[in-house]
Amino acid sequence: MKNINNELALLGFSFFEKIGPVKLKLLDNYFSNFAEAFLANALDLEKSGLKQKLISDFIIWREKFDFEKIINELKGEDIKYIIYEDPNYPKLLKEITNPPYLLYYKGNITCFNDLKKNRLAIVGARKHSFYAEKIINEFVPELISNNIEIISGLALGIDTLAHQKTLDYQGITIAVLGTGLDCQSIYPSSNRQLVKNIIKKGGLIISEFPPKTQALKQNFPQRNRIISGLCQATLVIEAQNKSGSLITAHYALDQNREVLAIPGNIFSGYSSGTNNLIKSGAKTITKPEDIFEVFKIENQKKLSLNKRKMAEPNLISETEKIIYRILKSASEKAESLTSDEIIKISKLDTSVINSTLSILELRGIAKSNEIGYYIN
Repeated sequence: MKNINNELALLGFSFFEKIGPVKLKLLDNYFSNFAEAFLANALDLEKSGLKQKLISDFIIWREKFDFEKIINELKGEDIKYIIYEDPNYPKLLKEITNPPYLLYYKGNITCFNDLKKNRLAIVGARKHSFYAEKIINEFVPELISNNIEIISGLALGIDTLAHQKTLDYQGITIAVLGTGLDCQSIYPSSNRQLVKNIIKKGGLIISEFPPKTQALKQNFPQRNRIISGLCQATLVIEAQNKSGSLITAHYALDQNREVLAIPGNIFSGYSSGTNNLIKSGAKTITKPEDIFEVFKIENQKKLSLNKRKMAEPNLISETEKIIYRILKSASEKAESLTSDEIIKISKLDTSVINSTLSILELRGIAKSNEIGYYIN
């Protein structure tokens, strides 16, 4: 342990959860380097500003810490790490208050500092309306065609939709996790394949938390400062008044970054947070061109109509055709319909409607959420 360098010292500190970015800053201000801080005695650690109980816990933990074991575990999971001083460390992140001194990553780290790239964070609710999904479907392809990279947090809902739609259009996306990057810690577990696809297609997954860090509630607000810190702007699509997405937006404001918000139905709880953001001064976004304006993109590339137009599905029965037309009309207005609303509009029998909706879902023509049915 006597021969460790700065990089190894920061790796070690990252595994001791009681010393985070704020306390590392104290050590950075007092010691000439982190290797010296990691090996320091109790008296010097106290002079740096750490409390005696923390120092005692650290020294006991330090005696048992095995660098070789940790490095082998990282190699086994193909997890790499980068420290603040590394030239590939994201330049935008260096501008925020208390940036992580060390980041773990999988994927293409060099994509961080391509200065020609604009980066937009897209965040929103885990539970969302079809309105939000339609916005993702309409906006993201246009953003990708104009070389905007998408950053989000891999959460269910808006985050997952943003990552997946970016990949669908061959764009680059970066996922910032609030867990470790080892396979067993990735949260939600249902997105493990999405993580593989992000890496495979030239993107990146990152975290300041070491492997085996589970999905602890307190980690996600801390993670959110990195999401906003990596971008020039943050777009909030749907959020309730007590939403983690609003934490990301507030971090963006503190970091002197642009905060953008999609207005929503004033009677919908899904949009209460975004509507309040707009009232507080966030830029109102109603079309992709509004985002291009933020990034000062003048020669905008438009997707061809052929690329955006979806083929009509193969509808077998007359009932399928009726329900499809009803859902399509609603979807064009970014609305979903309950089965009762479809019954009322179509004037068809309840059992026929419900069985036909089940068939359309099985065939992937219709989708449903807690609000109702819709088509893409």
